[in-house]
Amino acid sequence: MDHTKILNAYLSRLTTADLENILKHDKQCLAAMLNGNNRAQLDAQAGFYAAVANAVNNMAAYDIALIERAIEGVTA
Repeated sequence: MDHTKILNAYLSRLTTADLENILKHDKQCLAAMLNGNNRAQLDAQAGFYAAVANAVNNMAAYDIALIERAIEGVTA
């Protein structure tokens, strides 16, 4: 399976704002991991997951269809 093509399919369909939001939450996860307690880590991970879910929800049906075709192309 070509994970590069799958990741590229997702990244190429996300908006810059969504990518920046995901990156912001990723940095918060890292900071919580290095400096926080377990609760801070769990909260940061929940925020990261929410940012990813929001980005996917912002995609148009056409974007999802393109991603699904890319996945089918590398898993066939």
